[in-house]
Amino acid sequence: MKQQLMKCAPFCPRLAIGLVGLLFATGLGASPFCSDTKATREYFHQFCDYVTTNKANVRVIFTGGYYMRDLVAGYKLFGDRRYLETAIAYADGLLGKQSPRGYWNSGYSRLYLADTASALGLFIVLYDHVDRERQRQYLASVQRYVNAIERDGLIRPSGALDVGFLLDTNGAPVRPYDQDYTTSSALTGGEVFTWMYHRTGEDKYRQIAYNTQAWILSTMREDGVIPYNYPGGKSDLRIKGNPRNDFMLWTNSAYVNSAYVGEGLLSFDLYCGKRAWQKEIRARIKPHIEWLLRTQNPDGTWSVPGNWDQKRSPGVVNFLIWYYEHVEKDRRIPEATRKFNAFILVPTNGKSFGMLNEGAVPGPKDQTAYDCVTGLTGCALADMLKPGVDARW
Repeated sequence: MKQQLMKCAPFCPRLAIGLVGLLFATGLGASPFCSDTKATREYFHQFCDYVTTNKANVRVIFTGGYYMRDLVAGYKLFGDRRYLETAIAYADGLLGKQSPRGYWNSGYSRLYLADTASALGLFIVLYDHVDRERQRQYLASVQRYVNAIERDGLIRPSGALDVGFLLDTNGAPVRPYDQDYTTSSALTGGEVFTWMYHRTGEDKYRQIAYNTQAWILSTMREDGVIPYNYPGGKSDLRIKGNPRNDFMLWTNSAYVNSAYVGEGLLSFDLYCGKRAWQKEIRARIKPHIEWLLRTQNPDGTWSVPGNWDQKRSPGVVNFLIWYYEHVEKDRRIPEATRKFNAFILVPTNGKSFGMLNEGAVPGPKDQTAYDCVTGLTGCALADMLKPGVDARW
């Protein structure tokens, strides 16, 4: 009988390859981006349990948004409805926090378009997992937000987006910052406006998104570094020959800037629906990808060990995986992500890196920073297990 079965079911290489691909696509098989896929799945599962128990009501919306996006990824990977329900409840709260003017307070006396986009990314990843009424509410909420940006002149002549609004002592918006800002342009520009095009088909949203990405790429230096342009933070492209300004612009936040740029750019690439634009940005971003690959630290991290640029850089992993999956199968990319994966799975490394689930203890003023590190690293872990899990609309 055994011989008969073997004759009836000969080995089929194509079937085997297909099964391996299916397991990888669903996050169940071995991932080329993980040093140890089984250990990474176990770690991320425990991470999602930690977030569900300890981070269900984070006040700062951008860190809360990333935590909840981790849980949506966890639901896709593990099927645990607790994760999905926690994320939906947080999104319900976000709906209630939108001001009549169309904006959100960031949760620490600021009104930043960048922070807002990190939170609204939750609506985007939840959209296919909620009922039609919530879908309607999510779309209407984001519609009010982008309408407000257009109405209030926050789209800059350069194509970039403004930082947001300066607030009065009561927390009410007073006036725009009147500054081109890299992170707003990446996240609200590249991600939120692209999603609005994706959902409505209105070409003006796609054009706004393209203009933000084109502006970002226009600022890139020949060696591939993209500057963190934030004049209010003393990093201003218009100022030349000032060593302090140059340091803040090109060095201080180089890798966290890359991570946020990547989040917006890959969203635009995947959903802009215009081949010529995709071809353009994929070609123009290559020097930046090369810079990321050649400047990775021996331990698998990026940036100066111990500083906040290093700790907030894990989104670089998502950026590299997108490039590998959609642009070029560069073998150095899985090697780079496996190095970071091996680093972060070591508990002592995770703790020193700032991972709250590993017992890192923030100082009195550092809670938001540690939440950011933890939530962003969760997104990278999910992407290593199932590429694009946070970017599938």
